[in-house]
Amino acid sequence: MKKKHLLIGLILIALSSWYAFRNVSLDDLRGAFASVRYRYLFHSIILVALTFLFRALRWRCLVSSVKAVPVGRLFSPLMIGFMGNFLPARAGEFIRAYLLGKREQISFSASFATIFVERLMDMLLFLALLVGVLFFSAETFAQSGGGGNHRLMGYMIKFGWISFIGSLGIFLFSVLLQYKNNWAIAIVDVMTKPLPPPWREKIFGMVHSFTDGLKILKDARGFAASLALSVLVWIAMILFYYPLIFAFGLETQLPVTTAVLVTGLTIGIFISLFPTPGFLGAFQAACVVALHEIFGVSKAIAASYGIIAWLIAMGFIIVAGTFFVIKDNVSLAEIASGGVQK
Repeated sequence: MKKKHLLIGLILIALSSWYAFRNVSLDDLRGAFASVRYRYLFHSIILVALTFLFRALRWRCLVSSVKAVPVGRLFSPLMIGFMGNFLPARAGEFIRAYLLGKREQISFSASFATIFVERLMDMLLFLALLVGVLFFSAETFAQSGGGGNHRLMGYMIKFGWISFIGSLGIFLFSVLLQYKNNWAIAIVDVMTKPLPPPWREKIFGMVHSFTDGLKILKDARGFAASLALSVLVWIAMILFYYPLIFAFGLETQLPVTTAVLVTGLTIGIFISLFPTPGFLGAFQAACVVALHEIFGVSKAIAASYGIIAWLIAMGFIIVAGTFFVIKDNVSLAEIASGGVQK
């Protein structure tokens, strides 16, 4: 693990936590926690579990283009990989690819390509939801709060455009690798000419292996199934925040559906822009922006909402990940080594 990644991660945690908890006293937080109706949290735990069930089913569809793997064998690398996101620089994605490749004798590049397609689908659905919120709920950002909400809306639009252009370019190059492979290889050849020959050979080897993991793009039925499961993943992810609105007694204060969507999307933006280890700090800051800055909920409640939501989501990941680490006898050193594959 590179020290600079750890240092950057700690700095981001400190800055985002400072923003989330600035001017919030311990007494305010205690009062917010005391008001929580904890019976609603069980529903959020169920929705977290559903999210990972849908993720495993989707991953099976994506991996099937390389090798048929039963869904039960995917839960271990999936949950250990997500637990690996407590390491800096989103190392969990690389850990997932490493563990799947080792377990199923699939090359790391092909394994990582399936996760790449997964993330591409997530980004496209995220952008679709973002467009929907900004188009149908623009009045939400024009409520009290002066120009701050208008600036936030502007930032979200810019983030959406940058993400759309980047995702479109990546998707087109992925399609090119499958349907016009010689054109894609020619592009890689031009881009890598300044590099030493050993590096170029390694890059070309990775591109060929990566191409194998993108075969799902040529399987119309498999791609459609993966996309449908992506929709289910996002429905479960967004609904995860719904019971928490009731847990904090905010259902009479907020437009619940809009608040749930905006909260989920704001968190998505923050953890993308500020990939802190375990999403710590960035997650809470996003909740403060969504609930306090946009909807006017008190900052103490918004911050405590972020703490509870984070504890449920990451607590489930830690428990499930630890279970599979013990069950499959995976060492911490192996997890760390998978995180440095990049």
